[in-house]
Amino acid sequence: MRTVVQAVLVVAVAEAVLCLLVLCATRVVRNRRERSLRHTATAVRHLVVETAGGESPSAGAALAVLDRRAWRAVEPTVTRLLNRVKGGSHRALTEVLVRRGVVDRALADAARPRSLRRARAATLLALTGPSLRADPERGPEARRVLHTLLGHRSVTVRETAVRALGRLGDSTSARLLLGTLDAPRPVAPGLVGDALVRIGPAGVEALTAAAGDGDEQYRALAVELLGLIKDRRAVPALSAALGDSAPMVRAAAAAALGRIGEPAAVGALGATVRGDPSGRVVAAAAEALGQIGDENAVPVLEETLRHGVYRPAHTAARALLRLGPPGRTALAGAARGPDPCGAHAREALSCAAGEGVPDR
Repeated sequence: MRTVVQAVLVVAVAEAVLCLLVLCATRVVRNRRERSLRHTATAVRHLVVETAGGESPSAGAALAVLDRRAWRAVEPTVTRLLNRVKGGSHRALTEVLVRRGVVDRALADAARPRSLRRARAATLLALTGPSLRADPERGPEARRVLHTLLGHRSVTVRETAVRALGRLGDSTSARLLLGTLDAPRPVAPGLVGDALVRIGPAGVEALTAAAGDGDEQYRALAVELLGLIKDRRAVPALSAALGDSAPMVRAAAAAALGRIGEPAAVGALGATVRGDPSGRVVAAAAEALGQIGDENAVPVLEETLRHGVYRPAHTAARALLRLGPPGRTALAGAARGPDPCGAHAREALSCAAGEGVPDR
C-alpha cells in the first residue's frame, strides 16, 4: 500500500514539475516573441510617422508592402493613430489599410456568425469611417453591412455599429439610427445621439421629422440634437416645437434655438416667454434670447424680469446683460425698483462688474 501511495505522489510531483516547466517555457517563448515584435515595430515605426505626417510619399507604399511579420508588429500603431488624426493623415493611413486588405477583411468579417469578429470588424470600420465615406466602392458597402448589424442580438455589436455609422453616416443612416431607439433591441440614447451629431447636417432632415413624432422623450432628444448640430435649416421645426404639448420638448426646443443663434427665432421665443405656462420653458426661452443677442428682445426680457417669478426673472436678468447697452439700461432701471425684481437686476449687474462682462 505504501508503495502505491509513493508511486502516486511521485507521479503527481512529476506532473506538477512538468506543468511548471511548460509554463516557464511558454512564458520565455512569449516574452521573446514580444521583444522581437517590439524591436520590429520600432524599426518600421518611422514609416507610420512619415505616412501620417505626409513627409514622404513613398512611406505609405513601403508600409503597404511590409512582410507579414513586420506588418503584424506595426498594425496596432496604425489603428491607434486613426483615432487621433484627421484630414490627409487619416486618409493616408486608411489607404494603407485598404492596400493591405484589412478593410476588405473587416467587411467580410462583419457578415460572419461570430459576434466577436463582427464587433472587431465594426470597430475597424468606425476607425476608418471618416475616410471610407468618400470611397465610392467600400463606403456604401460598409454602410450596408453596418445597417444590418443594428439589429444584431449582441449589444456590443449593435453599439459598435452605431459608433461606426456616426463616422460613415448619411441621411439614410440617420433615419435608421433614430429607429434603434424604440427597436426590439434598442441602443443607449447617448450613443445614438453622439452618432447623429457626428453625422451632422446630413441628419437634419431625419431629426426634424422626429421632432414632431413619437413620445415626448424621443421628440425632446431630436430637438436637442438639432441644437447641437446648429444647422439653420432646423429653425422652423424648432420654432414649431415651442408649441409642443410636453414642457420637456418646449424647453429643449428653446435651448436648441439659443445654441443655433438665429435672429429669426426671436419672435417665436418672445411669444414663448410671454405665454408659456411652464416656468422651466420660460426660463429656457429667456436664456435663448440672451444667447441670440438681438436687442429686439429687451422689452420681453424686461417684462419677464418685472413679473417677479424667481427662475424666469433671474434668467431674464442675466440674459439682458448679453444684449449690450440697451439691456444694461433696462437692468439699471429695474435695479431701482422694488424687490424681487430689483434684487435680480442688482445681482446681475454686480456679477457683471465682478466678472468684467464687457458691453457689446
